[in-house]
Amino acid sequence: MPHKTIFANGTVITPTHQVKADLVIEAGKVAAIVPPGTPVQSGETVDCAGCWVGPGLIDIHVHGGAGHDFVTDDPEEIAQGVAYHLSQGTTSICPSALSVPFDEMSRSIAAAEGAAKTSAASILGYHVEGNYLDMEYRGGHLAEYLYQPDPKDYMPLLEEHGDFISEWTMAVELPGALELIRACRAKGITCAVSHSQASYEQIMRAVDSGLTHCTHFACAMGNLRFEPQRESTGKGFAPGVLETVLLQDEITTEVIADGFHLHPALIRMVVKCKGVDNVCLVSDSMKGVGLPDGEHFIGGQVCLVEGGIAIIKDRPGVIASSVTPLVGMLRFTHQTADLPLSVAWKMASLNPAKVIGFQDTKGSLSPGKDADVLVLDSELAIKGVWARGCKAAG
Repeated sequence: MPHKTIFANGTVITPTHQVKADLVIEAGKVAAIVPPGTPVQSGETVDCAGCWVGPGLIDIHVHGGAGHDFVTDDPEEIAQGVAYHLSQGTTSICPSALSVPFDEMSRSIAAAEGAAKTSAASILGYHVEGNYLDMEYRGGHLAEYLYQPDPKDYMPLLEEHGDFISEWTMAVELPGALELIRACRAKGITCAVSHSQASYEQIMRAVDSGLTHCTHFACAMGNLRFEPQRESTGKGFAPGVLETVLLQDEITTEVIADGFHLHPALIRMVVKCKGVDNVCLVSDSMKGVGLPDGEHFIGGQVCLVEGGIAIIKDRPGVIASSVTPLVGMLRFTHQTADLPLSVAWKMASLNPAKVIGFQDTKGSLSPGKDADVLVLDSELAIKGVWARGCKAAG
């Protein structure tokens, strides 16, 4: 008989509200959400009194964890980093790359594919953040690995790994970017703008070519442009990347809610402008997350981690990813940015699932979906994590 687990006496988080209920999972799938105390055929019972019961978190932008880098040719290193994030409530993940040589990128994607075969967490794909980025807005990426899109570079990557690449982030104003977007969309890959100073017109041409997402809102992107609006030497204001993303319904976006990248009021602003269905939480965390403060080598650079923030040693004004897991972003969004818990949880589960096309199997506790479950106590500390019905932590 298939294994059944009942999460009893808790408050279940749905995409729209929270409700006192019991959650029933069976054979690795969500079976039902029923009123508290409803008789259920015998199974293991998890007492969730005083706790929140919600879907496992989904991180579509994360560079490593617990000392393990996601740019590597070693599947075991990726597996270990993924295991750390699973222990922190992230049941589905997309390992992400910085800008590196294409042969190194290809080996890293292959390693992630290998890790996915045995990982308890679901490795949904690989996020390519690079190498087609604006030099001025490159953030933590190394300048020597930034190029203009060229089919002879990216087509071999798409031909070999296109079915596993979940997302490609780029500066859409670069020559050849629209052709890259069309090639990615032909493979079902989500295309995102960031590390960019594109104009409104350039972004809209990218939207027409298949762009649907924006990586880490407000970070490493241009804003209001001061330039001539008509045939005149006088200058006026036009939207940059930031304003265009807020304006256009076709573009979803993500925020890094660690308390360092964005002021909490900016997080509220993005949700107010875009709507609760169109904003994702991502960790953008690097391999220093889960480790003590100190120096870490990532993306060819030494990063200093201290007090919850990572900076690049040689460029101390540049934040180098984050050192906060996704559950920390959920806590900050609810407890400090003052968004309802059901909204913050949706931003960390169902919304990212939709961005990369996994909403039919992941992201909410709907019957028939994978039984990825996260139980948090009243202070949002982790009490237990289940991935596809199997207990993983807590």
